[in-house]
Amino acid sequence: MALSLSELCERFGCVVFAPQQSMVVGPLTGIAPLSSATQEQISFLANERYLDDAITTQAGAVLCNASCAERLFGHTRSLLLVCRDPYVTFARVSQFFFKPQHGFSGVSPHAFIDSSARIDPSATLFPFVYVGPGAVVGPRSVLYPGVFVGGASEVGADCIIYPNAVVREGCRLGERCILNPGAVIGGDGFGFAPTGDENVKIPQVGGVDIGADVEVGSNASVDRGALLNTVIGEQSKIDSLVQIGHNVKIGRACFIAGQTGVAGSTEIGHRVTLAGQVGVAGHLKIADKVTVLAQTGVSQSLNEPGVYVGFPARLNREFLRREAILDRVVSERLEERKNRLSTKKSKAERQSDEL
Repeated sequence: MALSLSELCERFGCVVFAPQQSMVVGPLTGIAPLSSATQEQISFLANERYLDDAITTQAGAVLCNASCAERLFGHTRSLLLVCRDPYVTFARVSQFFFKPQHGFSGVSPHAFIDSSARIDPSATLFPFVYVGPGAVVGPRSVLYPGVFVGGASEVGADCIIYPNAVVREGCRLGERCILNPGAVIGGDGFGFAPTGDENVKIPQVGGVDIGADVEVGSNASVDRGALLNTVIGEQSKIDSLVQIGHNVKIGRACFIAGQTGVAGSTEIGHRVTLAGQVGVAGHLKIADKVTVLAQTGVSQSLNEPGVYVGFPARLNREFLRREAILDRVVSERLEERKNRLSTKKSKAERQSDEL
Protein backbone atom coordinates (compact mmCIF):
# COMPACT_ATOMS: atom_id res chain seq x y z
CA MET A 1 0.00 0.00 0.00
CA ALA A 2 1.15 3.55 -0.69
CA LEU A 3 0.11 7.04 0.33
CA SER A 4 0.78 10.27 -1.50
CA LEU A 5 1.82 13.23 0.61
CA SER A 6 -1.48 14.99 0.01
CA GLU A 7 -3.47 11.86 0.96
CA LEU A 8 -1.45 11.43 4.14
CA CYS A 9 -1.99 15.05 5.21
CA GLU A 10 -5.69 14.91 4.48
CA ARG A 11 -6.24 11.55 6.15
CA PHE A 12 -4.19 12.20 9.31
CA GLY A 13 -4.42 15.98 9.72
CA CYS A 14 -0.77 16.90 9.07
CA VAL A 15 0.70 20.15 7.74
CA VAL A 16 3.81 20.04 5.54
CA PHE A 17 6.78 22.05 6.75
CA ALA A 18 9.44 21.78 4.01
CA PRO A 19 13.10 22.74 4.51
CA GLN A 20 14.64 24.61 1.56
CA GLN A 21 16.85 21.66 0.57
CA SER A 22 14.21 19.01 1.12
CA MET A 23 14.28 15.84 -0.93
CA VAL A 24 11.67 15.10 -3.56
CA VAL A 25 9.16 12.70 -2.04
CA GLY A 26 7.04 10.32 -4.08
CA PRO A 27 4.41 7.89 -2.74
CA LEU A 28 5.17 6.74 0.79
CA THR A 29 5.10 2.98 1.18
CA GLY A 30 5.70 2.35 4.87
CA ILE A 31 6.85 3.59 8.25
CA ALA A 32 10.20 2.96 9.98
CA PRO A 33 12.44 4.30 12.81
CA LEU A 34 14.53 7.41 12.15
CA SER A 35 17.73 5.38 12.06
CA SER A 36 16.63 2.98 9.30
CA ALA A 37 13.93 4.77 7.29
CA THR A 38 14.42 5.27 3.56
CA GLN A 39 13.23 8.02 1.23
CA GLU A 40 10.06 6.03 0.50
CA GLN A 41 9.16 5.75 4.18
CA ILE A 42 7.73 7.93 6.95
CA SER A 43 9.35 8.19 10.37
CA PHE A 44 8.36 10.01 13.54
CA LEU A 45 9.90 12.13 16.28
CA ALA A 46 7.97 11.85 19.54
CA ASN A 47 10.84 12.61 21.93
CA GLU A 48 13.28 15.52 21.64
CA ARG A 49 16.13 13.25 22.75
CA TYR A 50 16.17 11.93 19.19
CA LEU A 51 16.58 15.28 17.44
CA ASP A 52 20.06 14.28 16.21
CA ASP A 53 18.59 11.17 14.58
CA ALA A 54 15.94 13.33 12.92
CA ILE A 55 18.67 15.55 11.45
CA THR A 56 20.53 12.64 9.85
CA THR A 57 17.57 10.44 8.90
CA GLN A 58 17.01 9.41 5.30
CA ALA A 59 13.21 9.26 5.77
CA GLY A 60 11.17 10.99 3.10
CA ALA A 61 8.99 12.57 5.77
CA VAL A 62 9.07 12.86 9.56
CA LEU A 63 6.03 13.28 11.82
CA CYS A 64 6.76 15.85 14.55
CA ASN A 65 5.16 18.63 16.55
CA ALA A 66 5.54 22.35 15.79
CA SER A 67 8.30 22.88 18.35
CA CYS A 68 10.50 20.14 16.89
CA ALA A 69 9.77 21.33 13.34
CA GLU A 70 11.16 24.77 14.19
CA ARG A 71 14.32 23.24 15.66
CA LEU A 72 14.80 20.93 12.68
CA PHE A 73 14.16 23.51 9.99
CA GLY A 74 17.29 23.99 7.92
CA HIS A 75 19.03 20.99 9.50
CA THR A 76 17.31 18.10 7.71
CA ARG A 77 16.35 17.22 4.16
CA SER A 78 13.25 15.28 5.22
CA LEU A 79 9.84 16.84 4.83
CA LEU A 80 8.41 17.67 8.23
CA LEU A 81 4.79 16.67 8.79
CA VAL A 82 3.57 18.78 11.69
CA CYS A 83 0.80 17.28 13.84
CA ARG A 84 -0.52 17.74 17.36
CA ASP A 85 0.67 14.39 18.72
CA PRO A 86 3.31 12.63 16.60
CA TYR A 87 3.12 9.38 18.57
CA VAL A 88 -0.65 9.05 18.14
CA THR A 89 -0.38 9.97 14.46
CA PHE A 90 2.40 7.38 14.09
CA ALA A 91 0.03 4.77 15.55
CA ARG A 92 -2.73 5.68 13.11
CA VAL A 93 -0.36 5.70 10.11
CA SER A 94 1.01 2.31 11.22
CA GLN A 95 -2.53 0.91 11.26
CA PHE A 96 -2.91 2.02 7.64
CA PHE A 97 0.25 0.26 6.49
CA PHE A 98 0.15 -2.81 8.72
CA LYS A 99 -3.29 -4.37 8.54
CA PRO A 100 -3.60 -7.91 9.96
CA GLN A 101 -3.25 -10.61 7.31
CA HIS A 102 -5.02 -13.82 8.29
CA GLY A 103 -4.21 -16.05 5.33
CA PHE A 104 -7.68 -17.59 5.29
CA SER A 105 -11.24 -16.39 4.83
CA GLY A 106 -14.65 -17.97 5.08
CA VAL A 107 -15.91 -20.66 7.40
CA SER A 108 -13.92 -23.87 7.58
CA PRO A 109 -15.92 -27.09 7.29
CA HIS A 110 -13.88 -28.29 10.27
CA ALA A 111 -15.35 -25.62 12.54
CA PHE A 112 -18.19 -26.75 14.81
CA ILE A 113 -21.13 -24.34 14.64
CA ASP A 114 -24.34 -25.07 16.50
CA SER A 115 -27.41 -24.91 14.27
CA SER A 116 -28.88 -22.07 16.36
CA ALA A 117 -25.74 -19.90 16.20
CA ARG A 118 -25.67 -16.90 13.85
CA ILE A 119 -22.48 -16.31 11.87
CA ASP A 120 -22.25 -13.23 9.65
CA PRO A 121 -21.38 -14.23 6.06
CA SER A 122 -18.30 -11.97 6.12
CA ALA A 123 -16.84 -13.60 9.28
CA THR A 124 -13.85 -15.98 9.17
CA LEU A 125 -13.79 -19.16 11.26
CA PHE A 126 -10.64 -21.27 11.07
CA PRO A 127 -10.67 -25.06 11.54
CA PHE A 128 -11.49 -26.37 15.02
CA VAL A 129 -13.40 -23.30 16.16
CA TYR A 130 -16.39 -24.06 18.42
CA VAL A 131 -19.46 -21.79 18.42
CA GLY A 132 -22.19 -22.79 20.85
CA PRO A 133 -25.99 -22.61 20.83
CA GLY A 134 -27.45 -19.16 20.23
CA ALA A 135 -24.02 -17.51 19.92
CA VAL A 136 -23.49 -14.62 17.48
CA VAL A 137 -20.34 -13.79 15.48
CA GLY A 138 -20.45 -10.35 13.86
CA PRO A 139 -19.33 -9.00 10.48
CA ARG A 140 -15.67 -9.40 9.47
CA SER A 141 -14.66 -10.97 12.76
CA VAL A 142 -11.90 -13.60 12.66
CA LEU A 143 -11.74 -16.63 14.96
CA TYR A 144 -8.49 -18.61 14.87
CA PRO A 145 -8.09 -22.37 15.48
CA GLY A 146 -9.04 -23.61 18.92
CA VAL A 147 -11.27 -20.64 19.77
CA PHE A 148 -14.28 -21.47 21.96
CA VAL A 149 -17.38 -19.26 21.91
CA GLY A 150 -19.94 -20.48 24.41
CA GLY A 151 -23.70 -20.55 24.12
CA ALA A 152 -25.54 -17.21 23.99
CA SER A 153 -22.28 -15.27 23.73
CA GLU A 154 -21.82 -12.44 21.26
CA VAL A 155 -18.72 -11.43 19.30
CA GLY A 156 -19.10 -7.97 17.76
CA ALA A 157 -18.00 -6.73 14.36
CA ASP A 158 -14.32 -6.67 13.32
CA CYS A 159 -13.06 -8.64 16.32
CA ILE A 160 -9.96 -10.83 16.17
CA ILE A 161 -9.78 -13.82 18.50
CA TYR A 162 -6.42 -15.57 18.33
CA PRO A 163 -5.75 -19.30 18.88
CA ASN A 164 -7.06 -21.06 21.99
CA ALA A 165 -8.80 -18.00 23.42
CA VAL A 166 -12.09 -18.69 25.22
CA VAL A 167 -15.31 -16.70 25.39
CA ARG A 168 -17.50 -18.59 27.82
CA GLU A 169 -21.29 -18.71 27.68
CA GLY A 170 -23.29 -15.52 28.17
CA CYS A 171 -20.41 -13.09 27.47
CA ARG A 172 -20.30 -10.17 25.04
CA LEU A 173 -17.45 -8.59 23.07
CA GLY A 174 -18.02 -5.16 21.53
CA GLU A 175 -16.75 -4.09 18.13
CA ARG A 176 -13.05 -4.30 17.22
CA CYS A 177 -12.01 -6.27 20.28
CA ILE A 178 -8.82 -8.34 20.22
CA LEU A 179 -8.25 -11.43 22.35
CA ASN A 180 -4.68 -12.71 22.23
CA PRO A 181 -3.80 -16.42 22.47
CA GLY A 182 -4.98 -18.17 25.59
CA ALA A 183 -7.11 -15.32 26.95
CA VAL A 184 -10.14 -16.49 28.93
CA ILE A 185 -13.27 -14.35 29.09
CA GLY A 186 -15.95 -15.55 31.48
CA GLY A 187 -14.19 -18.24 33.49
CA ASP A 188 -15.84 -18.92 36.85
CA GLY A 189 -15.23 -16.28 39.48
CA PHE A 190 -13.45 -17.27 42.69
CA GLY A 191 -16.63 -17.55 44.75
CA PHE A 192 -16.90 -19.98 47.65
CA ALA A 193 -18.74 -20.03 50.99
CA PRO A 194 -16.48 -21.58 53.68
CA THR A 195 -18.15 -23.65 56.40
CA GLY A 196 -14.97 -24.42 58.28
CA ASP A 197 -14.84 -27.99 57.01
CA GLU A 198 -15.52 -27.34 53.33
CA ASN A 199 -15.65 -24.57 50.74
CA VAL A 200 -19.08 -24.52 49.10
CA LYS A 201 -18.97 -23.31 45.50
CA ILE A 202 -21.22 -20.35 44.64
CA PRO A 203 -22.55 -20.74 41.08
CA GLN A 204 -21.24 -17.94 38.88
CA VAL A 205 -24.27 -17.09 36.76
CA GLY A 206 -23.35 -13.60 35.60
CA GLY A 207 -21.41 -12.89 32.41
CA VAL A 208 -18.76 -10.52 31.11
CA ASP A 209 -19.62 -7.39 29.13
CA ILE A 210 -16.67 -5.95 27.18
CA GLY A 211 -16.95 -2.63 25.34
CA ALA A 212 -15.62 -1.67 21.91
CA ASP A 213 -11.90 -1.51 21.09
CA VAL A 214 -10.78 -3.52 24.12
CA GLU A 215 -7.65 -5.69 23.85
CA VAL A 216 -6.91 -8.57 26.22
CA GLY A 217 -3.38 -10.02 26.33
CA SER A 218 -2.18 -13.61 26.18
CA ASN A 219 -3.23 -15.86 29.07
CA ALA A 220 -5.13 -13.08 30.79
CA SER A 221 -8.34 -13.97 32.62
CA VAL A 222 -11.51 -11.94 33.09
CA ASP A 223 -13.88 -13.81 35.42
CA ARG A 224 -17.63 -13.86 34.97
CA GLY A 225 -19.82 -12.24 37.61
CA ALA A 226 -21.44 -14.17 40.42
CA LEU A 227 -24.89 -12.66 39.72
CA LEU A 228 -24.31 -9.48 37.71
CA ASN A 229 -21.82 -9.01 34.86
CA THR A 230 -18.14 -8.16 35.08
CA VAL A 231 -17.72 -5.03 32.94
CA ILE A 232 -14.72 -3.77 30.92
CA GLY A 233 -15.18 -0.28 29.43
CA GLU A 234 -14.42 0.61 25.83
CA GLN A 235 -10.84 1.39 24.78
CA SER A 236 -9.37 -0.32 27.85
CA LYS A 237 -6.26 -2.44 27.34
CA ILE A 238 -5.47 -5.48 29.48
CA ASP A 239 -1.95 -6.90 29.30
CA SER A 240 -0.86 -10.54 29.35
CA LEU A 241 -1.12 -12.56 32.58
CA VAL A 242 -3.63 -10.21 34.21
CA GLN A 243 -6.37 -11.51 36.51
CA ILE A 244 -9.67 -9.58 36.71
CA GLY A 245 -11.98 -10.95 39.38
CA HIS A 246 -15.74 -11.44 39.29
CA ASN A 247 -18.06 -8.42 39.26
CA VAL A 248 -15.17 -5.99 38.73
CA LYS A 249 -16.09 -2.85 36.79
CA ILE A 250 -13.36 -1.17 34.76
CA GLY A 251 -14.04 2.20 33.11
CA ARG A 252 -13.11 3.65 29.76
CA ALA A 253 -9.55 3.85 28.34
CA CYS A 254 -7.76 2.12 31.22
CA PHE A 255 -4.37 0.37 31.05
CA ILE A 256 -3.88 -2.77 33.15
CA ALA A 257 -0.26 -3.99 32.87
CA GLY A 258 1.12 -7.53 33.16
CA GLN A 259 0.77 -9.67 36.29
CA THR A 260 -1.72 -7.30 37.87
CA GLY A 261 -4.56 -8.79 39.89
CA VAL A 262 -7.87 -7.07 40.67
CA ALA A 263 -10.04 -8.81 43.25
CA GLY A 264 -13.80 -9.16 43.00
CA SER A 265 -16.36 -6.34 43.04
CA THR A 266 -13.79 -3.54 42.81
CA GLU A 267 -14.81 -0.55 40.68
CA ILE A 268 -12.14 1.21 38.63
CA GLY A 269 -12.82 4.61 37.05
CA HIS A 270 -11.94 6.00 33.63
CA ARG A 271 -8.37 6.50 32.33
CA VAL A 272 -6.82 4.55 35.20
CA THR A 273 -3.39 2.92 34.81
CA LEU A 274 -2.33 -0.06 36.91
CA ALA A 275 1.35 -0.83 36.26
CA GLY A 276 2.95 -4.27 36.42
CA GLN A 277 2.35 -6.55 39.41
CA VAL A 278 -0.13 -4.23 41.09
CA GLY A 279 -2.45 -5.97 43.54
CA VAL A 280 -5.91 -4.55 44.21
CA ALA A 281 -8.06 -5.89 47.03
CA GLY A 282 -11.77 -6.55 46.58
CA HIS A 283 -14.78 -4.24 47.06
CA LEU A 284 -12.74 -1.05 46.59
CA LYS A 285 -13.23 2.03 44.42
CA ILE A 286 -10.49 3.70 42.37
CA ALA A 287 -11.18 7.21 41.09
CA ASP A 288 -10.76 8.44 37.52
CA LYS A 289 -7.25 9.35 36.31
CA VAL A 290 -5.40 7.35 38.95
CA THR A 291 -1.98 5.86 38.12
CA VAL A 292 -0.75 3.06 40.37
CA LEU A 293 2.97 2.34 40.00
CA ALA A 294 4.50 -1.13 39.72
CA GLN A 295 4.30 -3.59 42.64
CA THR A 296 1.97 -1.35 44.61
CA GLY A 297 -0.57 -2.93 46.96
CA VAL A 298 -3.97 -1.24 46.96
CA SER A 299 -5.79 -2.21 50.17
CA GLN A 300 -8.08 0.82 50.48
CA SER A 301 -10.13 2.86 48.03
CA LEU A 302 -8.23 5.56 46.12
CA ASN A 303 -10.58 8.54 45.96
CA GLU A 304 -8.24 11.23 44.64
CA PRO A 305 -6.73 11.35 41.13
CA GLY A 306 -2.94 11.13 41.14
CA VAL A 307 0.04 8.78 41.20
CA TYR A 308 0.15 6.12 43.93
CA VAL A 309 2.99 3.86 45.07
CA GLY A 310 3.99 1.53 47.91
CA PHE A 311 2.16 -0.77 50.30
CA PRO A 312 -0.29 0.32 51.40
CA ALA A 313 -0.73 2.56 48.34
CA ARG A 314 -0.10 6.25 49.02
CA LEU A 315 0.03 9.31 46.81
CA ASN A 316 3.54 9.54 45.40
CA ARG A 317 4.23 12.94 47.00
CA GLU A 318 3.27 11.55 50.42
CA PHE A 319 5.31 8.40 49.82
CA LEU A 320 8.40 10.44 48.89
CA ARG A 321 7.94 12.68 51.94
CA ARG A 322 7.75 9.63 54.22
CA GLU A 323 10.80 8.08 52.54
CA ALA A 324 12.76 11.31 53.05
CA ILE A 325 11.78 11.42 56.74
CA LEU A 326 12.60 7.74 57.19
CA ASP A 327 15.96 8.19 55.47
CA ARG A 328 16.79 11.13 57.73
CA VAL A 329 15.73 9.25 60.89
CA VAL A 330 17.78 6.19 59.90
CA SER A 331 20.81 8.39 59.13
CA GLU A 332 20.49 10.12 62.50
CA ARG A 333 20.18 6.80 64.34
CA LEU A 334 23.22 5.39 62.54
CA GLU A 335 25.20 8.51 63.38
CA GLU A 336 24.15 8.27 67.04
CA ARG A 337 25.18 4.62 67.14
CA LYS A 338 28.49 5.45 65.50
CA ASN A 339 29.12 8.16 68.11
CA ARG A 340 28.24 5.82 70.99
CA LEU A 341 30.59 3.16 69.69
CA SER A 342 33.31 5.77 69.25
CA THR A 343 32.77 7.00 72.83
CA LYS A 344 32.89 3.43 74.20
CA LYS A 345 36.08 2.77 72.25
CA SER A 346 37.72 5.94 73.56
CA LYS A 347 36.72 5.05 77.14
CA ALA A 348 38.10 1.54 76.74
CA GLU A 349 41.37 2.92 75.36
CA ARG A 350 41.69 5.33 78.33
CA GLN A 351 41.09 2.51 80.83
CA SER A 352 43.70 0.40 79.04
CA ASP A 353 46.24 3.23 79.26
CA GLU A 354 45.56 3.67 82.99
CA LEU A 355 46.22 -0.01 83.57
